[in-house]
Amino acid sequence: MKNYKTLLFDVDDTLLDFHAAQDSALDQLFTSVGIEPTGVVKQAYATYNQSLWEKLERSEITRDELMAVRFPTFFKKYFDKDLPNNSLNDRYLSFLAQGHQEMPGARKLLETLTARDYELYVVTNGVKFIQEKRLKESEFDQYFKQVFISETLGAQKPSPVFFKRAFEQIDDFDKDKALIIGDSLSSDMLGGQNAGIDTLWLNHKGQVADPKLKINLEANSLDQIGVLLS
Repeated sequence: MKNYKTLLFDVDDTLLDFHAAQDSALDQLFTSVGIEPTGVVKQAYATYNQSLWEKLERSEITRDELMAVRFPTFFKKYFDKDLPNNSLNDRYLSFLAQGHQEMPGARKLLETLTARDYELYVVTNGVKFIQEKRLKESEFDQYFKQVFISETLGAQKPSPVFFKRAFEQIDDFDKDKALIIGDSLSSDMLGGQNAGIDTLWLNHKGQVADPKLKINLEANSLDQIGVLLS
């Protein structure tokens, strides 16, 4: 295996449990507008929301468009409710920012890799204040030299522009010694391929990847990543 120096970590469902944070935020939001937050309702929203983020990754919509349409469209389609988006989205984001549940083994892995003198960075799609708050409240921010967020960089993973702008801010960056670690095939693994760096797929869901996608390393848990990078 290569002698890596720079490790680029995704956040959601890699280090922090986004689904747990989203579940709690949706409970609070739906209850506030008089809708019972059943599992069926939350799953319908999660599926719809994921489809919008995938469109964003493909540059089919903008971030502002995503934020503007997701709740009004969802509530109109499923409940025939006409609700103002601004207050809905702001409320949801404030609830979401409170969620910083850790993925199993995340803290141990970050401590281990830091002790081994790897240089750790965050590369994440998301809202700046939410990701920064979640990293700070989990105390994961202490392990990273810098946090690169799509909202700040003006581009989304898997766009090469996202990575180019991040790499320009890393001192003495060497693509041959860089590795991106994440759970998403469409943003992390494809992003690494687009950026010309090695990839490590956290496949904790037992998925099957497209054979055309470049994946250099694969692990089914964060503990296994610690072994691979020993």
